[in-house]
Amino acid sequence: MRLLYAGHTYLVDENQKKLAAIARAEGIDLAVVVPHIWREPVLETIYPHLDPEASYRIFPTRIALPGDEMRYFYLSMDLHMRRFHPDIIVVENGAGALAYTQFLLSKRRFAPQAKAVFFTWWNIPYRPRQPFRAIEHFNLQNSDGAIAGSRSAEFILRENGYSGPLLVLPQLGVDATLFSPGDGDKLRKELGLGDFVIGYAGRLVSEKGLRVLMRSLEGFGRDFDLLLVGNGPLEPELRAWGAALPEGRRLRVHPSVPHAQIPALMKTMDVFVLPSLTTPFWKEQFGHVLIEAMACGVPVIGSDSAEIPKVIGGAGRVIPEDDPDGLRVALRELAASPDERIALGSQGRARVLAQFTHERISACTVDFLFNLLDS
Repeated sequence: MRLLYAGHTYLVDENQKKLAAIARAEGIDLAVVVPHIWREPVLETIYPHLDPEASYRIFPTRIALPGDEMRYFYLSMDLHMRRFHPDIIVVENGAGALAYTQFLLSKRRFAPQAKAVFFTWWNIPYRPRQPFRAIEHFNLQNSDGAIAGSRSAEFILRENGYSGPLLVLPQLGVDATLFSPGDGDKLRKELGLGDFVIGYAGRLVSEKGLRVLMRSLEGFGRDFDLLLVGNGPLEPELRAWGAALPEGRRLRVHPSVPHAQIPALMKTMDVFVLPSLTTPFWKEQFGHVLIEAMACGVPVIGSDSAEIPKVIGGAGRVIPEDDPDGLRVALRELAASPDERIALGSQGRARVLAQFTHERISACTVDFLFNLLDS
């Protein structure tokens, strides 16, 4: 199967590990189209990572509107189809993405025999305005398959008229050799962290439930260090709150780091927290940091917002969203029981190894695509 993948997700070397796993599958010849540049609101400008030893080809391709996931488009006529002759095309930009429309139109001209598949995370009800309603309708009508990142995303797709073959599967797994249990004591001492470290990694924004976390730690009843890894608009408020903490309770805001440095920081944590909140315009699509912490053997606590309970399963604690008292109780119980932390950490890693590695995600994807090709 000649498989052509596309999406800005695969600019980053860590995410390319999924591609490497797909390329290792029997019978796969893989090529990948990525933008020549990408811009995120908080992160720096991203350029394609090119591994000269990769077992697949990457085609960096010029785009317009870098950073606008639904509206960016490639400045290419054939999108490398004349060169590669794909059997299946997978575009990971959502059902209504203009880039996916481009691939469908190019397929019609340059690879009419190929089948087209898209991936979507979108998990809240919506009704696009014109011309995007027409674009999405065209995309759905001309798709041979879809991959939805969650059951909520599947429901939204069906509600919006997609009736074809569909696989529910997260977009990315985790590298369980990089994200693995280990001793974080050395870095813990370097950072000046104490005996009980509560951790979080991600955007410092209100919808991640960080105000809930702050309220839960008021009246916590024992010393703690709160380690937040990331950047975002809530940082000044968090720092002001941290400055007012009593002695023995400390906040450490660590700026965002390259992905390969996240495991070392996670290993300093005694518990990882993701108390996300559902809003009218956003809810947690998956919570990838949860499986990273679980792979490191760190026990996790998450809210019951959106996909989080399905990610954690029985391998952690799930508390009601926007419930600082419930979060405080869960944190107190884990702070008082090192044995339970160890048990939950082991269960979490086992869950990741069974369901959420790059290899597992890739194997499920390849099986789905071969079945489409044979249908």
